[in-house]
Amino acid sequence: MNKRTALITGIFGSGASYLAEYIVANHPNVELHGTFRSCSSRSQKNIQSIRNKLFLHNCNLDDYSATYRLIAGLKPDLVFHIASYADVRKSWDKAIFTLRNNIISTANLLEAIRLANIHPRVQMCSTPEVYGQVDPKNIPIDESCPINPNNPYAVSKFAQESLGYSYFKGYGLPMIITRMSTYINPRRADLFATAFAMQVARIEAGLQKELRHGNLDSTRTILDPRDCASAYWAAIDKGEPGEVYNIGGATIVTVGEFLEILKVKALCSVPSRVDENLFRPVDVTLQVINTEKFFKQTRWQPRFSFEESVEHLLNHCRQEVRKELPR
Repeated sequence: MNKRTALITGIFGSGASYLAEYIVANHPNVELHGTFRSCSSRSQKNIQSIRNKLFLHNCNLDDYSATYRLIAGLKPDLVFHIASYADVRKSWDKAIFTLRNNIISTANLLEAIRLANIHPRVQMCSTPEVYGQVDPKNIPIDESCPINPNNPYAVSKFAQESLGYSYFKGYGLPMIITRMSTYINPRRADLFATAFAMQVARIEAGLQKELRHGNLDSTRTILDPRDCASAYWAAIDKGEPGEVYNIGGATIVTVGEFLEILKVKALCSVPSRVDENLFRPVDVTLQVINTEKFFKQTRWQPRFSFEESVEHLLNHCRQEVRKELPR
């Protein structure tokens, strides 16, 4: 099989690092490269186990010249565009930064690909947040659901999608857009599941007295990060260019139900209280997606059960908390 070159943007990130691990473990014919920014170097621990099996490039995608030099020199066959500022809550506090970072970096990447005169398959990582607060009649949400982003992060992601689609239509760039549902990701502290699990682990260790939370009423479709990684590969490998695909798991829970699951698994009692500072100005409370189009196109199926995902999360958080304990 011919050797292929793949580029993951933002490879130190939580989701991108799982993707890198998946490619290294399952696709030995792929020479893997990844971009990172100097300010994100502290997250290099996410790829520690595979560091000697890939090539890293310190490249700020906000810098067009640097991006072009990388793309023109590397000429990747596959591009996974994962890099973005993805904290929904904080995007309200950093709206200009979120928009500039996510949109300009995408424009620079696509323009670099165009001017380098290459046609890699590109997977554009987006989110169901672009659907906004959906009318219950449109649940489960399929790809034809009206777009109605209601936070700065979602606006930036739909702009990324639109740029990707315009380069597909205008220049024939093989673009596959994925909208990944909520996933249990131990490497990303701002997600509600990880935030809860870290607090549970700290309470178990005697480092915290009570768990703080925001809105517990939102409903989400949950996926394991390792399944997320294999789904991204299936999308770029088998997805139809110019198409958008919802991706998600089979488990549907409210944020409050997830918290109760963690409390049951905790090694001690976990008192909790509402923290008004953790509420979003506008929340998407019903995010249940229809993934039939993606399953039919790729034949992809998740491997990890919801129970396995929760155990994976708790084990990771307990290990991290142990590092805080006095020796």
